[in-house]
Amino acid sequence: MEKENSLTVLDLFCGIGGFSKGFEKAGFNIVAGIDNWGVALKTFKMNHKNTITINADLREIGNETLKKYSGKIDIIIAGPPCQGFSMSGKRYIDDKRNTLFEEVIRAVNLIYPKVVIIENVVGLLSMKNSDGEFIKDLIKRKLEKEGYEIEYKILNASDYGVPQARKRVIFIGSKIGKIDFPKIKDYKVTVGDALGNLLDVEEQFYLEPKTNFQKLMADGERKIYNHEKMNHNKEVLNRIKYVPQGGNWQDIPKEFYNVCGEHSNNYRRLDSKQPSITLKHATKSMIIHPKFDRVITAREVARLQSFSDSFILSGTRFEQHQQLANAVPPLLAFEVAKTIKYKLEKNEI
Repeated sequence: MEKENSLTVLDLFCGIGGFSKGFEKAGFNIVAGIDNWGVALKTFKMNHKNTITINADLREIGNETLKKYSGKIDIIIAGPPCQGFSMSGKRYIDDKRNTLFEEVIRAVNLIYPKVVIIENVVGLLSMKNSDGEFIKDLIKRKLEKEGYEIEYKILNASDYGVPQARKRVIFIGSKIGKIDFPKIKDYKVTVGDALGNLLDVEEQFYLEPKTNFQKLMADGERKIYNHEKMNHNKEVLNRIKYVPQGGNWQDIPKEFYNVCGEHSNNYRRLDSKQPSITLKHATKSMIIHPKFDRVITAREVARLQSFSDSFILSGTRFEQHQQLANAVPPLLAFEVAKTIKYKLEKNEI
């Protein structure tokens, strides 16, 4: 159990808890996680055993319920659903998901934490609401009205020890003075660094970790979980064999590629010498292993998202991939959490 005086966190739209895991690693106590996707919340609970989970739509949680956390929470972290802002989506102004950040602000106004962190896709920065105001300006204005000093910045997970190029905008609202964003690392972790001791799907145990990243992910776990292979038909297997590392659907002869979808990451084979591309739903996009002629497994995606080997996913294989696609990389969250912890401790709060 955490000490009573430990720094406390409430995770809104928690999903499987990648954001929470980063803050937990930095020494924070995750008090509760709120989400309305049952299978993701089940995964969250399995991996945050001492944390309360609330299966509910934040919009349906009353003010009085949220007020119960007032004075008990130091940090609110939130990653509202981002599909409405994503550059790969339709980006409708009236998409109901685009207003969920308003629920985060409502919770902040009722709970009044020292710091609030909102994470989302970069596409949020160019989106406007139905009144023509940029969403980013609306977030800034509303939080500043409540006395928070607001900064936001685009962070790329690959700059912070995550073996994946994944850009996200991070808003930091602070009542304890300006909080610096984490400093960029002077190294990159590659796909090869991340997956080198994780063998093909027939194997049940990891090889001994060799790279620093593999050692960090091991967490004392030797057995491989969530490493089930996608069953490819002969036609798909034939396409995959034509794709070299770093290549995509364009490397497949036209007579064999008679399907819809010409996004640059369709049938993308990962390059072992580079960080991964941004991983969405790996089985939908057909993201191919750098060495094996198959789509990467949920365990391999978890590694590339920087989830430890002891982090186990619930649900079907399809659901596991979607949970990971929605998640904040824990190592990115950890770097953000460290800067906040430093500021809190410096202020002796």
